[in-house]
Amino acid sequence: MSKNNASTQAPIFMLRLVEDLALSHGLSIDGLLQIVADKQSKVISTMELEAAVHWLLAGTQKPWLTLEFGKLSSYRQLDIFGPLVASCETVTEAFDVFHQYQKLLHPYFGLEIKVLGNRLCLEYRLAEYQPIDSIYAEVILGAVPIWAERLTGRKLPIHEAWFRHSAPPHIDKYKEHFQCPLLFEQEIDALWTDSNLLDVSVLSASPEYHSKIKEQAEVQLKSIETMAAEIKSIIRNALPKDLNIDEVADILHCSERTMQRRIAKENTNFKLLKQEVRTEEAIRLLETTDLSIENVAFQLGYEQRSSFAAAFQRWTGVSPAKWRQ
Repeated sequence: MSKNNASTQAPIFMLRLVEDLALSHGLSIDGLLQIVADKQSKVISTMELEAAVHWLLAGTQKPWLTLEFGKLSSYRQLDIFGPLVASCETVTEAFDVFHQYQKLLHPYFGLEIKVLGNRLCLEYRLAEYQPIDSIYAEVILGAVPIWAERLTGRKLPIHEAWFRHSAPPHIDKYKEHFQCPLLFEQEIDALWTDSNLLDVSVLSASPEYHSKIKEQAEVQLKSIETMAAEIKSIIRNALPKDLNIDEVADILHCSERTMQRRIAKENTNFKLLKQEVRTEEAIRLLETTDLSIENVAFQLGYEQRSSFAAAFQRWTGVSPAKWRQ
């Protein structure tokens, strides 16, 4: 899979973690050379990283490894993000830092907290596009009890674990990992625990170190916030209106030439970004709503179902109806 096929990027250290997991499970990493175009870059496309994770799961024949990413990784393996979280003073601050700097870990690793009486909901959630692939929720929610125990020295009591996807064949691995009742085909991906977790102090709290490393994190965060991602957000929010390149450049307060030059440096182009948005939104609507295919087409700016169906076939290799099945 080429880097030119995706604009959204993740830090390269996430690929290093996949490599470490592959080697620790006796898997040759030669296959990664066919997935990742440039392993010397500081970033990797999210599609490449996703393909690398699926390669790992298939090669080890252990699809439950997504739950163990947190167990098999150390804070130092997470580059600056790990020490940033580990140096917080309280669990509340650690969650706030996670939410603020999650793009340094992965752009699709969102986590929100909700306090409902004495219960705390830890929900895997993103502000915008929510990936359909269950690996993201499994990695984050699987890591929460591991990271929580490392931060506080206490085992996290989980009351329930919820997942949007259906129960997997390896459900015993879920039970072993979370040690709580499991509910699948839910509206959200989430863990439920005690709200007093938020008041617990972090064992490795280091206020002065945290302040210094936070400055470095700010610099890194700015460096990975790409124009391509900003353009995709504008295109997505405008649907079903079909924005042209001039309109998007005006919204960004730059010239068309400047915008094209900047996204070219990010290995993409305006036409590809529009296709990515429509593909992502089409898949989301087909998989998570009961809208007819005609209405899905309308939501994406197509006047006729046939035009949308032909485009979707080009993007994915199958028809919208087949994908929904």
